[in-house]
Amino acid sequence: MRFSFLAALALVGTALAAPAGPNRSAATIPIGQTCNKDGSMGICESGYCLQDEKAATGTCQAQ
Repeated sequence: MRFSFLAALALVGTALAAPAGPNRSAATIPIGQTCNKDGSMGICESGYCLQDEKAATGTCQAQ
């Protein structure tokens, strides 16, 4: 009986800790606009930010 209770408690805890889905709170940036590879300015609509390794920012590009 104790094991069943602990197993159920672990299952509920895991379900509550799991993320509900993809994070949509980040802003999307249109193609051609300024971006950062690390996503700190937002995520490019295409998902691709072309940034030179020495440049401070890059540009959202279509893939």
